[in-house]
Amino acid sequence: MIRAGRLTPPNDARGKRTASVEEPEYRKFDRYKASSYRSYNFTMPSRYDRCLWLRLCQVPLWDRTMVRSLGSDLDSLRILDVGCATGRLLERLAGAGATRLCGTDLAPRILKRAQERLSRAGIEVELKTADAEDRLPWERGSFDVVTLMGVLHHFFRPRDALAEIMRVLHPGGRLLVIDPCFFPPLRRLFNLALRIAPHAGDFRFYSPKEAVALLSAPGFAVEPVRRVGAWAFLAIAHKPGSSPSSRCS
Repeated sequence: MIRAGRLTPPNDARGKRTASVEEPEYRKFDRYKASSYRSYNFTMPSRYDRCLWLRLCQVPLWDRTMVRSLGSDLDSLRILDVGCATGRLLERLAGAGATRLCGTDLAPRILKRAQERLSRAGIEVELKTADAEDRLPWERGSFDVVTLMGVLHHFFRPRDALAEIMRVLHPGGRLLVIDPCFFPPLRRLFNLALRIAPHAGDFRFYSPKEAVALLSAPGFAVEPVRRVGAWAFLAIAHKPGSSPSSRCS
């Protein structure tokens, strides 16, 4: 089931009113979020899983790396995938044994695609539309793990989003981030271009060192960053405190 805020008729890519769809009331709107919303709500839902960049950036390798990094006790973990898009990672996690899955995305129409995909596979997942930079619609300490797969570079206010992720993780919980990692001249060129004209909600690409600094700011303890293939890095961050399982042992 997709749960969201109030019903409002958004504008389509041409600025015309469309039929009402479920979406949250976005309180921290900016041109990057507008770009992301237009792309992922109107353009991407029908073609996201066929995008060339998924193959060029070795995204299937990202999925395998994320699943392996979570360990063998997936069935005991409550996992939230922030920016889940069409539910690709959620499907992979369920196939590896995860049973307590939740997903959220900014765009309700791409989340509807995720609902359809996961329903066809017989996978039960709680899906909610939300703006992670504002508020994630779960209680404090709800999750053992939060995943950000190719999402960090979309945040215009990453510290706000990371603070929200910190809130919904229980003490000792983990945040796993995989994001593109370009060579410095290319990264600087991309970031300069994005300051002029946002593309599909992209805001800023980070070096591994910059990502560690960003994750550390709200208080996460960050493990050494690892390279994932040629075009990405994996950062694993821990919320301070001990997990419920360790307290009971």
